[in-house]
Amino acid sequence: MEHEHKRRKQSPSTPPAEDAPDTPDDAAAPLHKCYMTLLPLELLAEVLSYLPSPRDILAVARTSKHFCAVLSNNKATDFIWRQARARCQPQPIPDPTPDFTEASYAAFLFDSKTCEVCQKRTKEMYHSFALRACICDRPKCLASWHATALHRVTPQEEVEYPEFVHWLPQLERRNVYDMGVKVRNDDWLQAVDEFKKVHHLGEEAVAAYVKEKQALADLMPAKRDLCNQLIRWGRSYEARRKEVLRQNQAKATLLAESQGWHLRDLLQTPTYSLLHHSRNRSLETVTDEDIDAIRGLLGAEIAAHRERKVYREQEKAQQIRLKQVRSEWDHMHTRELPAHVLPNLQEFRKLSVVKIYEAGPSGSEQHTLRDPFVSSVLAENLEQWREAARAGLAAVLGFPGWKNLSRRRLHPVDRLTARFRCTRCDAAASSGSKKVPEDGGMDFARACEHVCTHLPKKRRNKEKWSADRFVPDQQAVDAIAQVLSLCGTTPEDVDSIRIADELGDRVQCQSCPCIMDVRSVDRHCKRHVDCSFTLANGPVEPPIEHGLAKKLLKVSRNTTPERDQKVFVCRHCTKPHSSTSEPHPPRLMTFNGLISHMKEKHLILLLADEDFYRQKAAGAIDDLA
Repeated sequence: MEHEHKRRKQSPSTPPAEDAPDTPDDAAAPLHKCYMTLLPLELLAEVLSYLPSPRDILAVARTSKHFCAVLSNNKATDFIWRQARARCQPQPIPDPTPDFTEASYAAFLFDSKTCEVCQKRTKEMYHSFALRACICDRPKCLASWHATALHRVTPQEEVEYPEFVHWLPQLERRNVYDMGVKVRNDDWLQAVDEFKKVHHLGEEAVAAYVKEKQALADLMPAKRDLCNQLIRWGRSYEARRKEVLRQNQAKATLLAESQGWHLRDLLQTPTYSLLHHSRNRSLETVTDEDIDAIRGLLGAEIAAHRERKVYREQEKAQQIRLKQVRSEWDHMHTRELPAHVLPNLQEFRKLSVVKIYEAGPSGSEQHTLRDPFVSSVLAENLEQWREAARAGLAAVLGFPGWKNLSRRRLHPVDRLTARFRCTRCDAAASSGSKKVPEDGGMDFARACEHVCTHLPKKRRNKEKWSADRFVPDQQAVDAIAQVLSLCGTTPEDVDSIRIADELGDRVQCQSCPCIMDVRSVDRHCKRHVDCSFTLANGPVEPPIEHGLAKKLLKVSRNTTPERDQKVFVCRHCTKPHSSTSEPHPPRLMTFNGLISHMKEKHLILLLADEDFYRQKAAGAIDDLA
């Protein structure tokens, strides 16, 4: 079966049919053809003969399998590499030893490497070609490598292990102050360990070992001579490279100053950047003729680059302002002041002062929404929005144009019976959407911040909040009104909220054994088709931990340890015992086990605080589940 993302092959000789059906751009566009692959080997060699370094030929060989086969794995093309080595500046590259191929020799010299000390990529030559030691240009790395990676062979060790000096790779960089033989620590320890093991095996093993190492020792003079030549060539190459970099940088600086450009802008233009970096790689200086050939393009490219730079700065400033608006919106929810009703984030961004701030110029980031003047205008905008929301939702509850004529009456949206439902979320829930909360009921504050989570994100961002999308949560309204009547008050009474809070956890459901507070009635009444309540003689024992269910239902790194504790007890299963019977120990469960227990045994899908309690003395209770 063909992979669905595989690009379809097209024959260059077969034109596409005129009546072919429309296809995506990536499938219909013909593949780019490389005409260099059609050149005979003689013409290809002539083209590559102008390359100043085998590094450029290596780059060509790595572009495709065709060039890899022609240049890297073909003895007939070795002369191309040899000519490139002879043309290399400032000195020809020495001939390699027979254990190198031309391609591997070029990679050995020019590939980027990793510093053995700091593990950073570097383009420096090998510090030691014999040890293949790559050290970056930082003096600290070089000093650390010499102190930790090298072993200086003492005269006593040369007498004890005479074989090692002849075949172990040695550091070829020596000075007049230290003419001793230095090898890698790892190589030395491995050789000593191998030598001791061979001596334990007998004289025949020692003879075979000496013969094997003698073959390596015979190759060592040629390798040592090549490494010494490469050290001298590498020094001249690095000196030439640094000089070319200095001259080309000076040429670019002079050109930028003469034209009134920034040097950074000039080096980031496509045309001059290509010229500058290609000349640096080939160790050639940029000439006036090179600049004259592209001078007409540079002005337009720099102008386009400046436009892109200004656009990026504006976009960055815009993102900063958007984050500041989000931060201020979050701060309004968490500040230690009396809670205010706030719109959702998208409605908050539609306020006039916030819109002006978000669309401000790039220089306005020095001002914030917490500046005194901006903060006062923002507070005025929020108050206007709240008043419009209060009037709209009051009309939803059946109080259009409501005006308060008595201080003893609460505004309709401030009452405990102010419960709302979103018509669109209810429609989505009836169609089977899983992104809608199971309860669906909201008070005034939650209704103002409500966002239909079942809508796509782009549509949610474009939606405008409207009170017309809400209807009264009549089941919750009736249940709360019933409980308030049991307390001897009415929903519009200004003291009803205080009386409900002072009542505590004494509201008894007549359809199940749950006891709760007044604020939990709106959620609990939806469990039963016909729900009614009475007042219990006293609060429930053990007391209810309000907010515990909401906290533990959110699975996170912080709540997982609490959820995994086997300390939760179902209140529906806890039966009171008489004075003559022995008390039954409660069944302890984890929070996940409690959720499953509620669903299977009690058919409760939405867990609430009144359904369970947490056993405080769980450490002294044995595992009874």
